[in-house]
Amino acid sequence: MPKNNIRILELNSSDNEYLHKDFHGALCYGIKYLDQTYGQDATAEYLQQVGRETFSPLITALKKDGLIALERHFKRIFELENGDAEFKNEDNCLVIKVSKCPAIAHLKSTGQLFTDRYCETTVNVNLAICQAAGYQCSCEYKPGIGKCVQKFWKKEDAK
Repeated sequence: MPKNNIRILELNSSDNEYLHKDFHGALCYGIKYLDQTYGQDATAEYLQQVGRETFSPLITALKKDGLIALERHFKRIFELENGDAEFKNEDNCLVIKVSKCPAIAHLKSTGQLFTDRYCETTVNVNLAICQAAGYQCSCEYKPGIGKCVQKFWKKEDAK
């Protein structure tokens, strides 16, 4: 054992199962703070910056592979986080019908803070990814329900 009873652990993220559900709770507090302190436009700008920076590999894949890259990404996320969604990728449009949002389900099941503006995370992060890759998107939702319909298409294709 090292001096002072300090033990150094060498770990990699791959040593653990992927899971970040409590991140959603922290994000709710972040959205609430940004909305109250700086306003909703600043919150949207922040979420879009997060989308561009965090998902730059997905943006690259979307540019290279098209909508199938988004479909693979979201299917993986919904599987890892125990969400439920139906995917339809045809006519140059990807439609995701979410029947159980894993983030909202987790927040509600653990009694964490939930802000009605939480789904703006999806709206703004998707918007940033799509704009950076030459795509467009939409997200229809009712706050707090945990269901939505997300659509993605190439900019020149009208949907």
